[in-house]
Amino acid sequence: GRMVIPGLNETHVHATGAARGEALQPFKQLHSIGEIQAWVRERVKEARAGGWIQLPRVDVTRIRERRLPSRADLDAAAPDQPAVFTWQYANRTRQVLNSAALRAAGITKETQPPAGGKIYHGGDGEPTGVMDNCSGLVAKFLPGRSVPEDKYLESLVQLLRRYNEIGITSITDRSTNVAGYRTYEKLKSEDRLPVRVTVTISLGTDGSVAGTEKAIAAMPFKSGDGDDWVRVGPLKIGVDGGVLYGTAYMHEPYGPGSFSLYGISDPTYRGDLRVSPDKLKNIIRTGHRLGWQMSAHVTGDAGVDAVLDAVEAANADSPIAPRRYNIIHGYFPNEARAKRAARLGVCVDIQPAWYYKDGDGLAEALGARRLENFIGVKTWRDAGVKVALNSDHMQGFDPDTSLNPYNPFLAMQTAISRKTEGGRIFGAGERVSREDALRMVTIDAAWLSFDEKRKGSIEVGKLADLAILTGDFMTCPEEKIKDLRARVTIVGGRVVHEQSLTR
Repeated sequence: GRMVIPGLNETHVHATGAARGEALQPFKQLHSIGEIQAWVRERVKEARAGGWIQLPRVDVTRIRERRLPSRADLDAAAPDQPAVFTWQYANRTRQVLNSAALRAAGITKETQPPAGGKIYHGGDGEPTGVMDNCSGLVAKFLPGRSVPEDKYLESLVQLLRRYNEIGITSITDRSTNVAGYRTYEKLKSEDRLPVRVTVTISLGTDGSVAGTEKAIAAMPFKSGDGDDWVRVGPLKIGVDGGVLYGTAYMHEPYGPGSFSLYGISDPTYRGDLRVSPDKLKNIIRTGHRLGWQMSAHVTGDAGVDAVLDAVEAANADSPIAPRRYNIIHGYFPNEARAKRAARLGVCVDIQPAWYYKDGDGLAEALGARRLENFIGVKTWRDAGVKVALNSDHMQGFDPDTSLNPYNPFLAMQTAISRKTEGGRIFGAGERVSREDALRMVTIDAAWLSFDEKRKGSIEVGKLADLAILTGDFMTCPEEKIKDLRARVTIVGGRVVHEQSLTR
């Protein structure tokens, strides 16, 4: 008498990083300057004298005041203890230090920033506590990131089982390395792996053909290696930053409405392109020639066009559509861009929860017009592009209160309703049906990793990955979709999660 669906395929998480981070310091979502100060005051009670307090990551769009904490805010909470707030994404790191931290690190008005960095000064010439890309000045003072291997592995297993509780049976770890791949292999060999894993390998290269060939040659495996439990997926490159941070590479300038949110002042500023178009073509053409599926972190519309130019160049060498190039994010599609991607066989990995959690704040900064096609799922799909809905989960263990909530039912509800957390709707034309939403976390999500013939639907001969839900996804009230959970989750015919009937 309950609804059974294919096991959910979460195609964008950073599980190894989230597990390590949680083992070091449990994540807590803070929603205001007051909550940030309260959190710091609690840490002051626990810290040793002179020990540094490092705040959890909080995105400015989630802070009620729509601004980062200032030195004065941190001073009020920790007048004698060094405290630092770090806001980091892609190639931008902004840090706010309190007065005690500035003193402890020896940062004065004479301190010179490293190349590419900036130290902000007040009218008196003294540092304000705000620094961009100067993390090296304080890195040696911050708590270490090492965690015992057994504690890390146990944390990872706990997280993967939390995924099971929400009906997830497969994940793609979207940015790891050889060590990350070996970690999943170890859990499989110990029979402690409750989800299937596709691993995306971050590619470090100088952008030259020779440098890219060398980096790929150093890989101890190739795309597609592995089995139904742990498999090598695409190589990943980072092309721009993120729209939550004002670093997505856009065709239009961000504009004055965004200045206070992002801390920018240049009226012509359009974001950051981290890889030049020529280097982008070198990397993508080389990876394609060497037989790899490729993917790119790219959020802005101008960034996506740069990637599609490079994919087009690779396609001129030999057909690239069979490789299913992954665009990771692709937040601002239009019809022409989507049709071009479809023609090249490009697929899209996108995060509706960012629209839900951050749409209200982004509308204030970017204007409602640009929110019309933000996370424009239907535009991509109508052009024939395969789309996977996912979370980009990276910190926290709770499906709803993590930095990026990994609740797939929240992602589907948002794609269906186009409602933000504040109840506003931008771009109602981007709504999708319930069936299409479900496809984007099952069969279409499996397509991104060439798995649509093995999983993603309930058919004879496919892997027995299933979720029995606590309610009916197709008929429950729209606003209740996000509350659905898995009563039972099955991977390969084996029950990996079973909810108590009393819960």
